[in-house]
Amino acid sequence: MTSNQTISSFQCLITFDFDPTNTTHLPASVVPKWISLIAINIVISPLTVLINLLVIWTVVKNEQLRSNSYYILVTILSFGDLLIGLVVQPLYAALMICFTVQSSYICELTMAYAVSALLCTAWTTVTMVIVSLERYLYIEHPLFYHTSVTSKKLMIATAVSSVLVGTTILSTWLQVSESIGTRQLPLILTFGPSFVVVFFCVTKIHLTARRQMRAISAQQESVAMKQSKIKECKRTFTLGLIVLASVACLCPILILKIVGVVKGNWPDNVRFLHGISLTLLHLQSLINPIIYSLRLSDIRSGVAKRLGCNRSQ
Repeated sequence: MTSNQTISSFQCLITFDFDPTNTTHLPASVVPKWISLIAINIVISPLTVLINLLVIWTVVKNEQLRSNSYYILVTILSFGDLLIGLVVQPLYAALMICFTVQSSYICELTMAYAVSALLCTAWTTVTMVIVSLERYLYIEHPLFYHTSVTSKKLMIATAVSSVLVGTTILSTWLQVSESIGTRQLPLILTFGPSFVVVFFCVTKIHLTARRQMRAISAQQESVAMKQSKIKECKRTFTLGLIVLASVACLCPILILKIVGVVKGNWPDNVRFLHGISLTLLHLQSLINPIIYSLRLSDIRSGVAKRLGCNRSQ
């Protein structure tokens, strides 16, 4: 049976271009590669949960950080990353195990993984867009920012946008044709414009922040005022690093989804690459809090303090 045919003997809402309950016709190297993906996700999952939990704990326990709009959004983004490690990665590892042992629960796990991954990805994407807009308004339109932007408004905007985007993508994705290529269109049409907005905002504020950094040393201000401005610039540069990491992790899956749209089904030599690209996408949820911890002194000191408390206990 060719890779362009959908297996009819395995009935599931999400169709495959191979029979997942009978992998004997696949190359012998497939199963060891699946096992390696299982091991990677099992190792990464608890680390992702731990470090994101530490970031969230740091912000929640610090009143000064808790009252800052930027750190509120960092907490929201970290919560989405925590769900990736707590729910999505274990489901993915379980799904790969089912593929390996040819379990009868493949359909249920596939649906659970696909739905949870879509919702968490929508949460993360929407939050990154709002973080970018928050930094853009703070850097480019400070008067409007201080008079109109509040933490409460940002939280409401994030929650409402995430629910709307998540449910829209999920309902559209479940109702479209069974073709693998057709299923990619709602994702591309949703996440593509989002990253255009993020890229524009980050590029604009990055250039402005660099000009401000050069001007800070020449300004006749107190040391405390200069340190405060430097901190704000560092937050902007941190967002730039997050976006770069996101691009690096998203590019493989985006390329493969475009291949899926063009080809209609995954070619045989692309199927394992799809698993690697999903694992890279999961890895982003570990990279994000590491960047926060390394670049933001408030987060770094808070995470170090919590780790110290854990050791003392």
